[in-house]
This record gives sequence, C-alpha cells and structure tokens, in this order.
Amino acid sequence: MKCNIQKAILQNMLAKVQGFTEKKSTLPILSHVLLETVGDSLHVKATDLHTSIQVKSPCDVLQPGACAINGKSFYDIIRELPDQVLEISIEDNARAHISVENNKIKMNVMDPEEYPMIEFTDIDKGYTVDLSVMKPMIERTIFSIPASSESDSKYTLGGALLTSGKDATGKGYIEMVSTDTRRLSVVRYFTEDYIDMGGGIIVPRKGLQELKRLMDNREEDSRILLTRDSIFFISPDTTATVRLIDGKFPDYQSVVSLDAFPIYTRINAQELHSVLKVCIAMVSDISNCVKFSFKKEKTIVFASNPDQGEVETPIHAEHHGQELEINFNPRYFMDCLSFIEGDTEIRLKGPQGPCMITDNGITESKWVIMPMRF
Repeated sequence: MKCNIQKAILQNMLAKVQGFTEKKSTLPILSHVLLETVGDSLHVKATDLHTSIQVKSPCDVLQPGACAINGKSFYDIIRELPDQVLEISIEDNARAHISVENNKIKMNVMDPEEYPMIEFTDIDKGYTVDLSVMKPMIERTIFSIPASSESDSKYTLGGALLTSGKDATGKGYIEMVSTDTRRLSVVRYFTEDYIDMGGGIIVPRKGLQELKRLMDNREEDSRILLTRDSIFFISPDTTATVRLIDGKFPDYQSVVSLDAFPIYTRINAQELHSVLKVCIAMVSDISNCVKFSFKKEKTIVFASNPDQGEVETPIHAEHHGQELEINFNPRYFMDCLSFIEGDTEIRLKGPQGPCMITDNGITESKWVIMPMRF
C-alpha cells in the first residue's frame, strides 16, 4: 500500500473514528484502525465490536493495499505533522512509513487480515430521521442511562429504548426512553408516517454518545437511518452503526401516564433552574437533596448544609391540588429544566410519590424523578 493524502483530511478522518476503537480490550487489534485503499480513495475503518465506522476520502493511490495501525498513536502523530501532503507506505505488512518534509516516521502495523469484518447491511432500507430530531432526543435521555460502572443495574438499562407507535388520533411517532431506576426520561417526536420498528431497539449508551458526536460535526446531507433492528449514521463520506442490546426494556407506559399525577404546579423553568444552581452550591455530596414546598401561589425551595448554612427561595407558581413538601435531587431537576423554555408543569402523585416534569415543545418530553427519603 502506498498513497498520498493531505494531512488535514487524514487528521479529520482519524478524529472521527477515535471513539470507535477499544483502548482497554484484551484484543490488541481493536485498538487499531484499518487503512484500506479502494479505487482512488482511502477508507479508514474502526470497531470495538459494538460500534463500527467507515470514513472515506479521495486520495492519490500509488499502490493498493491495507494495514491495521494503532488508532490513538497514529492520530496523535498525524496531528503534530506539518499541514502538507503526507506519503504513507507499508513495508512487508510490518511497518508503516509516514513522510512529510524532514519527518520520517516508522510505525508498527498488524496484518489487515486479522481485523474484524465491518459490514453495513440494510442501509438502503429503513426510515430516515433528520439530525434536528434525533440529536435532541439523545440529549434529553442519555443522562438517565446508568454508566457501565453501575453494575447493579439491569443489562437492558445500559441503553435507551427507541420505539415507535401511534397516538390516540392515529398519528405516528418515534420515542426514546431511558432509566437508571431513580429517574426516567421519555422523549417523543411525531412523524408524518408510521414507522414499524416492531418491539423497538435498545441502543447502548456508548453508541448514542458516538452517534451524537458525529451529529455534532453537522456534515451536509447527513442523516440517521432506522430499521427494525439497526440504527445508522450516514453522510456522503461516513457510515457508522451500533450493535444493539438484546433484551426486553421494562414497561414504562403506566409510569408516564398523566392520569397518575393529578396534582400539578406550573412554574417558570429557567427561574427554577437558577434557584437550584444556588442550592447545589450549598448542599453537601452526602446530603444532596433539596426540599420543595408546593403551595397555592408559590413554590419554596429550601437547601441546608450543617457546615455552611441554608438557602430558602420562594418562586411564583400556579399550584393545583394538595399542598405538599417533598425532597428531590436538584441535579436531576436541572438535567431536565435546561431543555425547557418558558413554563413547565411539575406533576405530582402525593407526599411520598415521584414527580413528572413535562415539556410540550416540538419534541415532547417527560421526565419522572423519584423522591429522596431519609
């Protein structure tokens, strides 16, 4: 293999694939990326066996071939080289030579035949979702997916359920749901057509993070493609997919029924968000709860710390139903409120039950938060 390619182009390609490699695997090949010439273009592929990506770009191919090279080291080196055309060649499938100006770099490579097969099937089928829909759906649910370190969580809770359906009027929608058992996030977006996704798919947390990172690049003509058993990111030069979690997501429909929350308070979301930021500065890591007093014409937010003091702030609100006092984790509230403009409704079951925060914007969102007890 031998080719010439502009440094900035190769650096951008390598930056895209970094999150798709596996740095701590017992399989060394998974920390590598596959460089492969196809016709008059260079393909860079990466996989950790759960997420996979291929990025391609035109280049000057002098000799076809392929090699597997350590993804992070290669990226770190390319990033520091002069912004000129690089010459990359492979010697006996053992070393890569990178040349530009006075820089002559040799890097060990692995046999490309050992690299896991990366295939993208069914990308000509499925339903296309615009990034302006999928990106906010991920942002509004990913924080309530438990991290892999939380080993007490069920395996299927390590991702978000992406499902579809019809509402009472027959209008189609797609819905993303996540929970860490202490809170639950549901985001719905109405679609022009009904999408048949069967029982839905469960997308792992890391996969959502990588898809969101690709969406953040705002490439032209990029889109998300949904099929009955896959999710893809597709742009003119990039294709990525995520291996889904096999299992059944817990039934959540009854948890987010509005009828289950008869008491509600209408309050300005950003004002409450600002007050909670002050409360977080006051509370300790051990006792990180805030008391909410829901009264007829105001909500009083109270936080205390024996070592520092206390803060109490009333906020104008419109309350309907029984007056209540409940303790909640303020960070859980702030995660939701940061996405809401104007007023929100905080719906309640009773003095011991959870609350539900709603946002009826373009992307309809509901968040259920469990109370904190002592």
